[in-house]
Amino acid sequence: MNKEQERNRETGEGLFSEGLSRRGFLVAAAGAGVLGAGAGILAGCAPASSAPETPAAGEGGGAGGNRAAADWLGAPQEIAEGDVVRTVETEVLVVGAGTAGCFAACAAVEEGAQTVLIDKQPEIGNGVRDTLAALNSTQQQETGDNPDAFTVINEMTRHSSGYGDERLYKVWADHSGEAIDWYTERLAENGYEFKFETSTLGTLNTPHYDVGHSLQWSDPADPNVGSFTMTGGFLLDYGKRLGLEAHMGTTMLQLSQEGERVTGLYAETEEGVVRYRASKGVIVCTGGYAANTEMLEALQPGTLDMASVHFAFPSCTGDGIKAMLWAGAAMDPVHAGMIFDRGAIPPDSTDVADGNFFWMGSQPFLKVDLDGNRFTNESGPYDFILHTANGIREKTYCTVWDSNYAADILRFETHGCSRLYPYNNGALPVMPLDPVVAGMNAELAAAGVIVEAGTVEELAERLNIPATAFAATVARYNELADTGADSDFGKEAHRLSHLDTAPFYGVRQRGGYFITTLDGVRIDTGMRVLDAAGKPIEGLYAAGDCSGGYYGISYVNLLAGDAAGRSVTFGRLAGKAAAQL
Repeated sequence: MNKEQERNRETGEGLFSEGLSRRGFLVAAAGAGVLGAGAGILAGCAPASSAPETPAAGEGGGAGGNRAAADWLGAPQEIAEGDVVRTVETEVLVVGAGTAGCFAACAAVEEGAQTVLIDKQPEIGNGVRDTLAALNSTQQQETGDNPDAFTVINEMTRHSSGYGDERLYKVWADHSGEAIDWYTERLAENGYEFKFETSTLGTLNTPHYDVGHSLQWSDPADPNVGSFTMTGGFLLDYGKRLGLEAHMGTTMLQLSQEGERVTGLYAETEEGVVRYRASKGVIVCTGGYAANTEMLEALQPGTLDMASVHFAFPSCTGDGIKAMLWAGAAMDPVHAGMIFDRGAIPPDSTDVADGNFFWMGSQPFLKVDLDGNRFTNESGPYDFILHTANGIREKTYCTVWDSNYAADILRFETHGCSRLYPYNNGALPVMPLDPVVAGMNAELAAAGVIVEAGTVEELAERLNIPATAFAATVARYNELADTGADSDFGKEAHRLSHLDTAPFYGVRQRGGYFITTLDGVRIDTGMRVLDAAGKPIEGLYAAGDCSGGYYGISYVNLLAGDAAGRSVTFGRLAGKAAAQL
């Protein structure tokens, strides 16, 4: 440890709690593990076969007119009859045991269909996300805090710039409450509470609606805290009690078809190629392609440039999307990713590759560019500031705060996973300030990423930005906080804060942490996959991040759990639809 790091650790004590909860350790370890594992996966993500040339942009089932289709799509490998070691017959086949797949498999088997769930991982690895969005859940109706469906749909449409399919939004609005109630019962059977998040927020510049429901990690000593695996395991066990078969370590290679109908798929297993036949339907729930750099470079180079820390599940390599495109599916014309403004870099860096988790990054503290000047309203959706940063020097900015930061965060009352205090109905935050986020900050301070200073000018020096300009910016910001009106950028009054109480703290930010991609193949309101003409492909369904028609460019951050809520709702609907065929 160098002198700077020693100094930061010494001065960080008292501001940042040194005690990380088990959840904090798990999240930090998961971030590092995913990045490390992803490196190996990404190296081998290209199709192995030298199959026929892929369709040009706009031809065939194609990739929604993507110019680089031939670079990443590849083609299915040739599988001879002699390559098949055995055949598995079922009615419904679900591909992927993640957030959407577990719900799809359970729904299908509840309907009485013979159901097999396959996943390429040796055991449940993805599970179900912490927070799920819904309308009309029992809890929402009982509290009377149930947002109007069309108000929420209008916001989703606006945020997607119209690329989202309002018919799909309506399906989510009509059926998400039932999905949440069902899941709440499954968690209660295993001793866990799933609670609606209610807030007391006033008027915000960017609309916010209470739709989030989150798992309550009330006991920090619980060995399952922070584990997505646990929730997936609960659902897998529930499905097995009803007759569900789960085949782990089974990697989908490609779908099989008779004419235009999908009849099953071929999968790679330890014993060789296995053919699965599904008489009623195949439901693809394989997630996005956030762990596939080749697809990201072709489809989302801007997202890749903003990815400071990778938190994608390593299994999300786009396999399901490619398989469905080979079968004739059409992909979203606009590509989107989920990336949050929580990437921190050392004070002498502007390199996105130097990223560290900085969970407090979404808090609306004062943020300045490398010239020491304020450049945006800091209160808004998580990824907006990352987009704005494309127009400032080195795409890098600094977030600064003073020793009153805890009281400021309480007053800010942010929403979703950025919230660090309990909700007004007692629902716990996904990440509490103390000890989890404070503990993370202590690690960043010890590493010299977060810096501390006794004066504003000294803080500027430690952040390597102009002291005079920064001091003037701070003075102006304090004036705005005094008046309670942001006449420069229009930030809400309760999200203004003073920087006048030493010690002062700051961090450089470049990019954010990348969770998943959000574009996929087009589906209809029955979860059926559509071809380029908008016609359903018989026998093929999709749900979760491999399905599309929902997002455009950005994620609706202020609808907590929106993506995962779609996944569980549509997964459950897909399972029911396929089983009833």
